[in-house]
Amino acid sequence: MRFRQFEVFYAVMTTGSVTGAANLLDVSQPSVSKTLQQLEGDLGYALFDRVRGRLQPTEEARSLMRDAERTRAAMNDLREASRRLRRGAQSHLRIVTTPALGHEVLPDAVTAFARRWPDVQLTISTRHSGEVLDEISKPAFGFDLGLVFDASSRPASVGAQEIGEAPIALVASAKVFARPGTEVRLEDLAGRPVIGLALRSTVRVQTYRLACALALRDVGVAVVDGVTAASVMRDEPTADVRLFPADMKLPVNAVYPLSLGLPMMSREFVELFRQALDAQNKGLVEGLQRRGRAPGRNSGK
Repeated sequence: MRFRQFEVFYAVMTTGSVTGAANLLDVSQPSVSKTLQQLEGDLGYALFDRVRGRLQPTEEARSLMRDAERTRAAMNDLREASRRLRRGAQSHLRIVTTPALGHEVLPDAVTAFARRWPDVQLTISTRHSGEVLDEISKPAFGFDLGLVFDASSRPASVGAQEIGEAPIALVASAKVFARPGTEVRLEDLAGRPVIGLALRSTVRVQTYRLACALALRDVGVAVVDGVTAASVMRDEPTADVRLFPADMKLPVNAVYPLSLGLPMMSREFVELFRQALDAQNKGLVEGLQRRGRAPGRNSGK
């Protein structure tokens, strides 16, 4: 697919007609129709069905459009990079992270980074863990750094650096456990519906925050990362938050395109993120202590 063909295809898909595409590109309608015909000939399959004078995208066109959207975003990144160079701006750091790390830890790291690197533009996106690894495996489409829990399933093209750990916690409504405490054991979950991201969960969800919301409504008990648990404890004073034994922790990884490595700016951000994560973990323990729960006490069923 040549770039001109890409432009015409994208314009027709977004405007829904040859006329709209011609107006958008400031060319004639016959020129758009001819380019479409050439593209379909080069590809060997139809991209549009002609129904009552209107173009209806085929399944192949819809599939192709998903990649076209990514290519369009990459082109926009390239144009923006060119403008920044003209303005003399230093650089651009593009980060993709899981929702839990993005909502709870990332803001403190970004605040510190912006003070040290005021001329650097930041672009931040949130995805689920698998999607973060997929994005980082495709460096041509624009992410420099990813932040995830446990990157052991990453593709071969993705590098990883462990930058810390997050405790594994349980979140429940206040009436689930008979006795107060800061600790919980796996055997304490026996007979209780478990909400989490794991396949074996009674109620499987995609985000830890949703697991906590369900737990607080007595759907079950949520097994989550300590970062999310600390946030719930701040926002929901009546929530029962407990930690699993210290040997049960989630690794926190910085991931990056292996072919590009971790440039200086990325390394600086990773260090600031590590500091923010450490502070978050410390805040969780201190928050439990402030609730008057003696450290080291086991919960009762």
